[in-house]
Amino acid sequence: MSRALRLRSAALLLGLCIGLAQAAEERYVIGVENIDYLPHYAAHTGRFEGFARELFDAFAAAAGIEFEYKPLPVPRMVVSLLRGEVDFLYPDDPSWRTEARNGQSFHYSAPVASYIDGTLVRPESLGQGIERVRRLGIVVGFTPYAWCERLQTGAPLLRENAGFAALLDQLHSGRIDAAYANVAVAAERARQSFGRADALVFDPELPQVRGDYRLSTRAHPALLARFDRWLAREVEQVAALKRRHGVDTVTGHGEGR
Repeated sequence: MSRALRLRSAALLLGLCIGLAQAAEERYVIGVENIDYLPHYAAHTGRFEGFARELFDAFAAAAGIEFEYKPLPVPRMVVSLLRGEVDFLYPDDPSWRTEARNGQSFHYSAPVASYIDGTLVRPESLGQGIERVRRLGIVVGFTPYAWCERLQTGAPLLRENAGFAALLDQLHSGRIDAAYANVAVAAERARQSFGRADALVFDPELPQVRGDYRLSTRAHPALLARFDRWLAREVEQVAALKRRHGVDTVTGHGEGR
């Protein structure tokens, strides 16, 4: 083999190695909750899907990077990021699980989707007031922050459920008086379970929390800034995704983690 050919081969090999290294550097893992939270997202089957999946895939394609999604139990989300097991978390918010953050600094994106976590009742109970709620249901792993002050008095009694299907079934059957959940998710689950999104209704007079979902990281603030710029630039594309999935930026998570 001639010296020129050897040099050319070495250069090609070096270029290939650099390309592979760059590709490896541009692969990131997002920790996601292993629950069914459609229309926002779902990962309870091991596969991440819903509005958030399409949004992050669209950004990754535009940025020339690759996202891998790792379903995690809700209580392990923050711990996994602190241990470096994932690069990002979604959804996240600075007010969730503050004790688990252990004083460590996190970086947060601009709002991805807005939410209302509110109190759901049966239609015939709408507007009957807070004193009527004697048994309040939630999903295990979620904290009903809007109700915390009242719960400290011992009323209402708190009932935990393994998932949203069980929670809403308990409310629909009258075994609990109200359920604290994301309004958009509850409407989707009611439609699936009972054939009507308004089989259970949000009572705006009962405790509620409004906020935003954000993407968080500790080690990749520069990529987070690129994501923010993409969100600002692709307003119409993001809005179209929200409409298609029924993610309402006014009435639609957060449930304090």
